[in-house]
Amino acid sequence: MKSVQYFNFQNSLAALDFYEKNLGATDIQRVGGDHEMFADMPEEYQVDKNFTMNASFKILGETFYCSDTWKNKKIDNSGAIVTFTFDYHNEVEKQLAIDFFNKAIIAGCEETMPLGKTEWSNLYGMFNDPFGVTWMINAE
Repeated sequence: MKSVQYFNFQNSLAALDFYEKNLGATDIQRVGGDHEMFADMPEEYQVDKNFTMNASFKILGETFYCSDTWKNKKIDNSGAIVTFTFDYHNEVEKQLAIDFFNKAIIAGCEETMPLGKTEWSNLYGMFNDPFGVTWMINAE
């Protein structure tokens, strides 16, 4: 068994696009509101084709899931936190973490703690993406 982060977004298409272009998301799989399995749903439950019923994607090899909020209602994701931990002595993992963090900041994510050494980690940093999710980098 494992745990997987599941996000709800007001507009997951925008989030998926941002994650793909700026955070390196890959293997994006999406089931939209126009999927044939929803064709016979009662009219009050019909959604448009841009509505995401469910999607998955990978960032740094980890899988995440998301969907849109019902009727695209606003949502506050400020409590959603993702932490990538890595072996500080593994140069490949360390460089992936540094590159991920720097790319996010260049893309306009808000740096809430600069990437650097702390009392608890040789390399730690935090940023918030435009969708309210906090991402952390933490060396073990």
